[in-house]
Amino acid sequence: MTRPALRMCARCERTTEEPVLVHEVHAPTGPGFNVYACPECAVHYPPLTDALNVLDALNAPDVMESPQHRSRLTLRVYRLNAEGRVTEDRGSLEIIAGGRHEPVPRTSAYPPCACPRCRTPR
Repeated sequence: MTRPALRMCARCERTTEEPVLVHEVHAPTGPGFNVYACPECAVHYPPLTDALNVLDALNAPDVMESPQHRSRLTLRVYRLNAEGRVTEDRGSLEIIAGGRHEPVPRTSAYPPCACPRCRTPR
């Protein structure tokens, strides 16, 4: 004789003998846990996804090359007055990496300073 599974529904917080697995919580330092719902509440949860499938999809070569999945960095250069208001906006620069193997550009200033002192050759 097997004992029926008895779990609490994560949505309505009632116990059910027909639990539906709706989410798996993975823990980096130990065992994770499962989240269950009753059949009536299970339809309100998105379909269960496997974390390993998501990682494989993100590491696919065609995904890494798409602009929305590449690393992005935006630098804004501006001056503030004593009250914290922007007095001079010197623009912004967006850097988009081409993939995991492309190094970040190495410069002394990004964007280069355009003040008269820095433009003077030394």
